[in-house]
Amino acid sequence: MIPLFPFFVMCQNSNKKEETIQVLPTDTIPMQYNNSRPLPILDGIVNDSVHLKVLFDTGTAGNHFFISDSLKNFFVNDSACVQIGKFKKQMDIEYYRSNQISIFDILGKNTILVGWEFFENRIIEFDFKNQRILVYDKLPNVAEYSKIKITLSNKSIENSALLIPAQVVLQGKTMKDTFNIDTGFNSYMILNTKHIKEQGIDTANVRYGKATVQGGRRPIFFIPADTIKIGEVYVANQNIRITFTDYKARVGLLGTKTLENFSVILDLMNYDIYLKKNDN
Repeated sequence: MIPLFPFFVMCQNSNKKEETIQVLPTDTIPMQYNNSRPLPILDGIVNDSVHLKVLFDTGTAGNHFFISDSLKNFFVNDSACVQIGKFKKQMDIEYYRSNQISIFDILGKNTILVGWEFFENRIIEFDFKNQRILVYDKLPNVAEYSKIKITLSNKSIENSALLIPAQVVLQGKTMKDTFNIDTGFNSYMILNTKHIKEQGIDTANVRYGKATVQGGRRPIFFIPADTIKIGEVYVANQNIRITFTDYKARVGLLGTKTLENFSVILDLMNYDIYLKKNDN
């Protein structure tokens, strides 16, 4: 369904009549996203010649992309042109050590990671159901969406995280926090263990594991949750598991397993996020 944008015109009889115009996306970018790998993977081209997979990670900021140092010989400069869909951007290159444990061990060495600033000053919609990203120059019809203001973690846009408030109900207790909108996190939410102590959560039957966080494997544990609320919309009645870690992050992470329940519009012009629950 193509979104519609309402506006008003004056009729000859001086009465106002509501009409609509179509706000069409400027680009539609195919996205590989599935239950076994719930991460947004796009097709990309570097320097108009090298075809690579792109992990689009809204939890990463900055005008650079990450690539394995095993591919360093492909580049003669410290920057390169990245193309995703119709859009091109000159970006600095950040190399990660190929002998370091990372998400690229799962996605493959021929994958680069690009952050949210690739689409800065545009409006993008994650359509998880149809596996695509729609790019707009203007805001489509969001009358049925819940709107949440995005706060940038730094005063300058460069290297800023996209932060929003959200809450989770766990064992009947409500935990509120600020969350980084992070499509590079393939689960529901990460919270710091301080919430366990503050709320007196029972951890007798938690499930333990490890996760790759900031380039290293860190211990984590999972607890089933009742409800996640973002703005005026909820995720509930499914096998939601909240991740807790002792990692000293100042904010939580809001991952793809939560976001996939919605049509998600990121307005990277005015810094708002719009959410509408997907039809089941």
